[in-house]
Amino acid sequence: MQVIELIGYVFGLVFSGWLFVILAPLGWRKRNVLRGMQANWILMFIGWVLARFVEPLPSLLIPEPLNTYLFFVAGALLFGWAYLKKSRETNFIRKTADNARTPQDLLDISPAQFEKMAVEIYEMRGLKVERTGATGDHGVDIVVESSRGEKWVVQCKRWRGAVGESVIREFFGTMHHEKADKGILITTGTFTAQAREWAKGKPLNLVDGNEFLTTWKKEKSSQR
Repeated sequence: MQVIELIGYVFGLVFSGWLFVILAPLGWRKRNVLRGMQANWILMFIGWVLARFVEPLPSLLIPEPLNTYLFFVAGALLFGWAYLKKSRETNFIRKTADNARTPQDLLDISPAQFEKMAVEIYEMRGLKVERTGATGDHGVDIVVESSRGEKWVVQCKRWRGAVGESVIREFFGTMHHEKADKGILITTGTFTAQAREWAKGKPLNLVDGNEFLTTWKKEKSSQR
């Protein structure tokens, strides 16, 4: 119990400056600032709960209970903002995809949004899917668990041109490194004849822009 009390006193003291902790991610670069702020709020909330086990310390900046009220208001605004942001992005992706007549129309969305489109297709099929959020052109963007328990790795390329054989070779190596049963490479563009020839007979599925857009519209129509 002494450990809990000690942690409670520490968090009770830190809680006085919860605003600075939550705003700390604003100094991050190339990271998800909003997600970092949410994580810090949750950390402060856990501290607030632990602080309930000890005699509360006086707030150093804002008097209680106003300090606590403002903390929960900030949390509501923070998570509400995240929800609205996600909803707006989802609506934008779906509107763009639904109105797309050619794969090139999908270039209006970002690479990350293109990945989210692919995730949604697998989710509509009832599969367990996770977007890794990895950076770079040679990693795994999505991991899918098939209905038979197989591990599929997916790489998405929001490209205007053709994906060549060298890219397929690198992805095949990534697939083996991840110990995946199947690799799927999705692009808004096309694949060269050499790339398709090299992929023959291998556990690789190459999905070009036309096939992807057709699949999206088919899955969406089946959900209605």
